[in-house]
Amino acid sequence: MKVVLIPMRVEDGNFKANWEEFKRRFIEALEYNPDFLIFPEYCLTGFEEWDFSGARLYDEIVERVSELARENGVYIVFGLLEPYKNCVYNSALLIGRSGEILLKHRKFQEPYKFCTGNTVRTVRTEFGKVSIIICGDLYNKRIAKWVRRKKPDILLVPMEYSPEYGELNEEDIEAMSERVRALGVRTFIVNSFPPGGAWVFENDGILVAESRGDEILLWDGQP
Repeated sequence: MKVVLIPMRVEDGNFKANWEEFKRRFIEALEYNPDFLIFPEYCLTGFEEWDFSGARLYDEIVERVSELARENGVYIVFGLLEPYKNCVYNSALLIGRSGEILLKHRKFQEPYKFCTGNTVRTVRTEFGKVSIIICGDLYNKRIAKWVRRKKPDILLVPMEYSPEYGELNEEDIEAMSERVRALGVRTFIVNSFPPGGAWVFENDGILVAESRGDEILLWDGQP
């Protein structure tokens, strides 16, 4: 199983620039012959408090990303804003090799102006059961209960985290490790750039691979 994590550069409110960057990094990642390509949280629109205008692009974004998955026979995971009635979810999708939506996660850990999710789902692939959570969900106790109950083999985590002190430090990485250890599942995390970064943890919380900045991270191993 080859997983490519792509800490792509994201510009808030600039769909055109983000789409061009998404395609560029996607093409770059195909050189690794991946099974999964994982992009960050709301990577095609960004999000600036409280501008939900990117949610209007939901259908167009799904159509475009689905076409890329279908044309190249790969799984794609990415975050986006999802409109729902009178509010918006911070969501992430797993698009299948044939371009269909296999899995949707709606983020729990969000302020009141968002709709918030209420469960964690799994989908079975040839590599085992896959789940998605988003960024701060990693530290949510209710999420932890759902993940442990569903027992996925692989957990995918699109993230958008920009600490005031710049790049993520060792304390940030250790906090991720502790949460992964509590969940007991191999976890792949990718952050938007800046500051970027990507990390792979085994189910015991041991960090086995990482990249910094906007550098692609390839994980190639047994599912």
